[in-house]
Amino acid sequence: MEITEEMLNGWVQLYFWPFLRIGALVMTAPLFNSQAVAPRARLMLALTLTLVLAPLLPKLPPLPAFGAAWWLAIGREFVIGAGLGLMLQLVFEAVMLAGELVSYGMGLGFAQLADPLHGAAAPMLGQFYQICAILLFLSLGGHLRLVELLSDSFHAAPLGGAAPPASSLFAVAQLGTLCFAGALRIALPAVIALLLVNLSFGVMNRSAPALNALSIGFPLSLIVGLVVLRFTLPQLQTALADLLDQAWNYAAGWAGGLH
Repeated sequence: MEITEEMLNGWVQLYFWPFLRIGALVMTAPLFNSQAVAPRARLMLALTLTLVLAPLLPKLPPLPAFGAAWWLAIGREFVIGAGLGLMLQLVFEAVMLAGELVSYGMGLGFAQLADPLHGAAAPMLGQFYQICAILLFLSLGGHLRLVELLSDSFHAAPLGGAAPPASSLFAVAQLGTLCFAGALRIALPAVIALLLVNLSFGVMNRSAPALNALSIGFPLSLIVGLVVLRFTLPQLQTALADLLDQAWNYAAGWAGGLH
């Protein structure tokens, strides 16, 4: 069998362009972008998804290699893939923010642990919330829906289309505001309860200065925080499901708006 230059160009066209979008999404999507996941594992996942999805996609008209249109197409695929992954990552950052707000109210802001997902130190309770969010994401089939979103994006925004307009980035910013509101929704019950505890100790300290409010208040606020966490943690599944639904809708609408 003789392999011609046209055959090589056809294979490159078939697998190279989908790999760009899939690789950008794997680098930014939650769970896969963790530093605990080896780069080789991410590369193998991106190659596997490319081999599965590429034959099912519409063919891209040939582009001259290293031309202006070729480089613009590369940048477009990176932007689309990274944007889709970033929209989902915002949900997990919102959960981390909620855990940090609760931990500061409990007095656990000093309890910093090495976060393997981000490669930096983060409050202990924030990591606990994020681990719960990852487990819920997997139990809800989020990793399968992520592959479905990726496949649908190739039909909503086909390969070789126009570059994403600057106005399309507004959808990412708007989703960020919704995720910030979702973080407040998750943390608000515990924050209000801990705020009432701290206010009561402030009043006690003013009325009875002889009492050491710090030695009494810290253990009590920690106990109250754990009790409140026990009753508010089951609501994390509902809040996370709502945020993920909004993220899926925004990501699908954003990809469709690029066509």
